[in-house]
Order: sequence, then structure tokens, then C-alpha cells
Amino acid sequence: MFSVVIPTRNRPAYLPEAVASVLAQRDSELELIIVNDGDGPIQLPGDPRLRVIENGARGAVPARNAGVTAASGDVIAFLDDDDVWIDEHHLASAAAEFSAGADFTFGNGIMRFPGEAAPRIFDHGASAETLAQDNTILISAVCYRRSLHERLGAFDEALPFYWDWDWYLRVARAGAPLAHVRRNVVDIRIHAQNMSGMGNFEARQANLDAFAAKHGLGRLVLKNHTDFV
Repeated sequence: MFSVVIPTRNRPAYLPEAVASVLAQRDSELELIIVNDGDGPIQLPGDPRLRVIENGARGAVPARNAGVTAASGDVIAFLDDDDVWIDEHHLASAAAEFSAGADFTFGNGIMRFPGEAAPRIFDHGASAETLAQDNTILISAVCYRRSLHERLGAFDEALPFYWDWDWYLRVARAGAPLAHVRRNVVDIRIHAQNMSGMGNFEARQANLDAFAAKHGLGRLVLKNHTDFV
């Protein structure tokens, strides 16, 4: 069973569509855990597969750790609250890769930039070697065996910007088989809120330096996922 985790913080305009895209998944058994890191209650549809846990505004990475702790499925999948799954067989495709021996899967995404008629495609591979240079995996297109946390621990809450890259590199360096599912599975929304976060250069660079020091990577160039499309 898949445990899908959506951490959310004060985005009532986006969250319902994200939730609907998870509940529309076909040919897969799932539970959906909404981790509320916001200021007040959230309104969600009544569905027995869905439950809400409160994170007390402790932050995005603690919210993700809380979601993993609450999960009862064999596989963890994430969806950001402002993104939407566009492939109804995303989880089923990942399940096929797990049956073939993968421990971690990642799909492609599309990005719709304001003022551009056509979306851009995010389609990149990843390995232990490439992840030592760049983060080419979208968290909203990731599925992995929950047992990896038993081997590798929780997400690093000291890396609020690069916890995901840290996790991918830890997984890859541990020898877990990665599988790239060459399907467009997620629509990454480009909007004012997430673009504003990209401008926090000093804090992001400091966090990137801490990530690089943790893994012995030397000096890394500050980039966004939008730089890869």
C-alpha cells in the first residue's frame, strides 16, 4: 500500500486540486495523509482513505517527517500542496518498478511558466554520481520503500532547503536501486509564492554549503529545478 503525504501550509486555493489528483489514482491501494503545518483548520472531502494530522507550524521538513511517522503503507509518496498529479497510473507504474526490484522511483514533470503557452518538460535521470553534482529529482514525482527510513533515518531537519537532495543522495549512496519512470506524472505549478522562495539567496546558499559539507562535495553551484528545463 502507498502512503501519500501532502504537507500543507495556508494554501486553501491549491490544496483541493492536489488532494483530488491523489484520490483519482487508479489500480493502487493508498492512504492520503495531509499534514497541516498552517494556522488553522483545513476543509477536505470526506473520503475514508484521507486523514489529517497537525504539525503545529513546526515547519515543512518536520511536517514531512511527521507524515512518514504516521504512514502505515509499504511505500511513501509525496505531493506538494501546490502541485497536481496528472498521471492516474503514477502509483501503479511505481508499483511495477518495485516488483521489478527498485527501492526508489521518480517520474518526470511539466512546468507551466507565466506568459508561456507551452509547458516545459522536466526529464532527467539520477544516480549516486550525478546527485553529487545536481538535484534532478522532483519530490512530487517520488515513491520509495518506507523501509529505507529504518536503514537511513529521518529527513534532516537542519537542511530546510535541501533536505530532499540530501535524502536522494543518502538513498543512492546506500546502494538502493533507483528507477526513472519516463512518464509526465506531475504538474509543477510556477506561481508567485514558490518563485519568491527562490530569491532567498543567502539562506539557500548557506544551506547548500552545509549540505555539501555534510557529504564532502566541495563547492556547489546554487540552482533551482527551473534551471533544468
